[in-house]
Amino acid sequence: MNPRTSRSLLALALTGCAGDDPNTATAGPDGLAPDWRLVDVNPNSATHEQPRGPSDYAGSVSGWYFAHAT
Repeated sequence: MNPRTSRSLLALALTGCAGDDPNTATAGPDGLAPDWRLVDVNPNSATHEQPRGPSDYAGSVSGWYFAHAT
């Protein structure tokens, strides 16, 4: 990859991280993510039909992915 392309990709990535996007979650004053609950709809999950959220994984590293399909 040429240097110009690399710089362009870096600029694009950094631009996506900036701004006051209301859809971007931010930590509260205590540095923690806000707690919320969603029902687990995965029928193969051990926690199927139970509300789950970040507090269930306190002290652990976790990643969250939200998908929507119609």
